[in-house]
Amino acid sequence: MTAAAVCDPLTLSAAFVVGVAGSVHCLAMCGGIAGALGMRTRRSGTAPAALHALANQFGRVASYTLAGALVGAFGGLLQAMFDLNRIASLARVVSGLMLVSVAVAVLFGWRPLARLERLGGRFWSRVAPLARVLPATGFTGSVLLGMLWGWLPCGFIYSMLIFAALTGSAWPAAATMLCFGLGTVPAVFAAGLMSARLARAPVLKGVNVVAGCMLLVFGALTAFGPLGPLAHMHH
Repeated sequence: MTAAAVCDPLTLSAAFVVGVAGSVHCLAMCGGIAGALGMRTRRSGTAPAALHALANQFGRVASYTLAGALVGAFGGLLQAMFDLNRIASLARVVSGLMLVSVAVAVLFGWRPLARLERLGGRFWSRVAPLARVLPATGFTGSVLLGMLWGWLPCGFIYSMLIFAALTGSAWPAAATMLCFGLGTVPAVFAAGLMSARLARAPVLKGVNVVAGCMLLVFGALTAFGPLGPLAHMHH
């Protein structure tokens, strides 16, 4: 993939769907965090609570976007060291396989990156104490807490970071992670205002199934899309 992938509807749509599926799948963990942060401003009324919850989500998505830009720049550096055309085609196939693996994780609860999550947990154990020194009140404090939250270890996030890195450029990768983050916002924002028990709602479980099936299709289109022109030239 090239920098033009920043506008690739398939890549951005897939990232958004992964965000929706991931937020529903992991709502038990993230929903609890959202609820805890929401309780800080619950006494001030619904409007302030909603404002601070949005600030948390803004900070969290900003961290995802920043991480995407970093891994995209690194992926671009690796691609520049090799044959760009061959690497780009391989990267697209691997990207499709990543989407298929995420779909399997959504549909069947498979955790292919469990070891990476454990490594991320070690990093998180050193980062998490920063929450104690961040402002406990105010819009800025809510944004900073959200940005810290964005580094919480999660297999879905790591899967999407790998997917974003394969775009081979900082801007497309940042856009990919932005769309992923936006996909997570509705469910996690609602959990912040209501309860993590929202994750047990039958409607949300149905969303998981639909999102998983969509990701299987996106993965197939992404992985086998490059083979279309080659097959056409062969015939």
